[in-house]
Amino acid sequence: MSSHERTVLVGGVLADGTRADIAIDATTGIISGVGDVEHRPGDEAVDCTGMVVLASAVDAHAHLDKVLSARDRAAMPATLNEAVQDWMERWPNITTADFVERATEAVELMAARGTTAIRTHVDVGTGVGLRSVEALVQVRDDVAARGIADLQVVALAAPPLGGAAGAPHRRLLESAVDAGIDIIGGSPDIDPDLPGATIAAFDVAERARLPLDLHCDQSTDPHLFGLRDIIRLTNERDVVAVVASHCVSLASQPESVQHETAELMAAAGIGVTTMPLTSLFYFGWDQPVGPPRGLTAIRVLKEHGVVVAAGADNVRDVFFPLGRFDPFETASVLAMASHCSPAEAWAMCTVDARRVMGLPPVSVEVGSRADLVAIRGQNLNEAVAAASEHRTVLRAGRVIARTLVNGGIENGVVE
Repeated sequence: MSSHERTVLVGGVLADGTRADIAIDATTGIISGVGDVEHRPGDEAVDCTGMVVLASAVDAHAHLDKVLSARDRAAMPATLNEAVQDWMERWPNITTADFVERATEAVELMAARGTTAIRTHVDVGTGVGLRSVEALVQVRDDVAARGIADLQVVALAAPPLGGAAGAPHRRLLESAVDAGIDIIGGSPDIDPDLPGATIAAFDVAERARLPLDLHCDQSTDPHLFGLRDIIRLTNERDVVAVVASHCVSLASQPESVQHETAELMAAAGIGVTTMPLTSLFYFGWDQPVGPPRGLTAIRVLKEHGVVVAAGADNVRDVFFPLGRFDPFETASVLAMASHCSPAEAWAMCTVDARRVMGLPPVSVEVGSRADLVAIRGQNLNEAVAAASEHRTVLRAGRVIARTLVNGGIENGVVE
């Protein structure tokens, strides 16, 4: 229990550069004042001089079972199926302890850089069973108990999932529900039976009364367009919430098809996640003339009211050798790749990501939970552009990490 009544962030500015102190009730973790805050004896002051204070980031699409697994060798572009096969061949040699250790390290690094909520996809398949799910459920509960992040676990069913061949994976997916996962997932786009796999995932989600987050159309080939099935089934079935991740081939469709599809998605309430870092690296390496960016049709989707969130996706694993666990890196690359403003990109890493994940909104306003990141800069644009390592991160009003300007973590993530 805290010995002070309030925490006050002193000397910082808001996203637009307006000078403001921020008072937080120490008992509830709720923001109680923004602007000219009257200081009281006993307040805990947190110096934010020269820093912009923002709502903390949310990563709407991660793979914490794979994270940091390629430290010994850099991943290089390959076909999606080749990368999947490479990872699946590693399954028998990965222990539960290894899953837990790498995922915990990643969550701590993400939290220290300003991410306080994460949705992670976790493989379920005959080669790994429920080992990775059980590990990530443990990590979810551990980091929640420590108060550093909210973690949602998606059971990512390995192919095949549809038809007779998919029966073992369907049973594992249903067992993952009993193991405590939060969301049903899968990759119909790499399944030999794309329609059947999509139907099977909807079947399990509907029976379990859980949300659904499917990897969708991870290809620049316009002929791979399983998004149509997801839209149809969302309208036909009683599933809590549906997210289509990636949706890369939508950007390869004629403009009229993009608009028609976006309108249908908005009407169905389907959210979308896009992952700029991995997509820019992964797609187009084999197309020397006019290589595609590998992102979905972000501008068209948003024009029609589809909620589009961003995530870091893979970080330093067999799919992608880079990544800094930094939401400002994600926002910066997203702004460059999708021709949007820093503010729009940051919204996809914060406000929109929370909406896609079904989380309560967070803002730097009175009444909001104080999940905040203070980062050196004069305003939001500079924060995204410079991505200074000088940061202070709060979750529910409690400082969980401070990072010095030279990049050294001062206190790390609070236990």
